[in-house]
Amino acid sequence: MSMNMAVPDIMNRMWKSKSGTLVKDRCFRGVGTAVLLASLACAQTSPAGHWEGVLNGDGGEFTVSLDLARNNKAEWVASMGVPTQNATGLLVKDLVVTGTSVKFMAVDLRMAKLDLTLGDGKLGGTLTGPGGSQPIQFNRTGEANVQLPAASPAVSKDLEGDWAGIMKTPGPELEIAVHFKNQPDNTVMATMDIPAQNAMGMPVDVKQTGDKVEFGVGAAHALFKGTLSKDRRELSGLLGHDEQAMQVTLKKK
Repeated sequence: MSMNMAVPDIMNRMWKSKSGTLVKDRCFRGVGTAVLLASLACAQTSPAGHWEGVLNGDGGEFTVSLDLARNNKAEWVASMGVPTQNATGLLVKDLVVTGTSVKFMAVDLRMAKLDLTLGDGKLGGTLTGPGGSQPIQFNRTGEANVQLPAASPAVSKDLEGDWAGIMKTPGPELEIAVHFKNQPDNTVMATMDIPAQNAMGMPVDVKQTGDKVEFGVGAAHALFKGTLSKDRRELSGLLGHDEQAMQVTLKKK
């Protein structure tokens, strides 16, 4: 839009002369129009950008944002946000961009899956979550500002691996699995599964200080604080929100 306003004005100032003004003006207006059309065509065929749409939730409608871009390896990356709550950098998982098709899981939106298609300058499709499916349409409002979570430092060999256990709740007990896998760059890839809630592969931020282990589960808005046993085969602690935290004992597989 800014190009459409700026190009003719710049060309008029640069090429205004006593002779040949009309020919040059027409020529460069044509160039400006061609550049504008090429820009619009590019915008319509690429899903990159900052997008905003409206969802229907339990408390009524609310706006969600989606940022899509390619990183320096030409890989697609994304994050989401809820502008009214000043929430940014919400996790996107299983992102697949193929042509005008965009599919991913919105981890912090109750693991909802979005299936979108770019058309007429908009990203439209469906969001499917625990409560069912609903249509959603995103409008592009600017350039992408993808915010990816910071990587956690590598954990000890005692903690690295797969852990499983039971979380006691006021209702049914929940099976939980946590996976820690150190990476070549001295960071750790950590995820958590709660099969009964169809929550699989939720990213986890980890902090280990000796026997003390903490990890945050952004999708569940919960924090675990626990301690490794002397034999390093059990990890016991509390998972949840402060006074609502519940006892969990994980055993190494």
